[in-house]
Amino acid sequence: MRIETDRARAHLISVLDAVENPSDATMLMVLEAKPAASETAIHVTDLAMQACGGAAFSKHLSVERNFRDARAAGVMAPTSDVLHDFIGRALCGMPLF
Repeated sequence: MRIETDRARAHLISVLDAVENPSDATMLMVLEAKPAASETAIHVTDLAMQACGGAAFSKHLSVERNFRDARAAGVMAPTSDVLHDFIGRALCGMPLF
């Protein structure tokens, strides 16, 4: 879980650097930010559910709530599918809209 969160943090720092110092890759990096974070959250909370076992469903822990919330990010606008489409368009030099 630590490796995944560190990887997501490093990506976010790269995105912030790109926004502060714009280049040709800035738009692509900004488009990548939400699906990358969402996919990391899903993976990390899935690992947490496995590590905690049945206790993960207890209301005394926030694991189950975080598990559900992580999945919500992928379907909230703009959805990860839409962002993946935008990323593909950007990589191919196509207009986003």
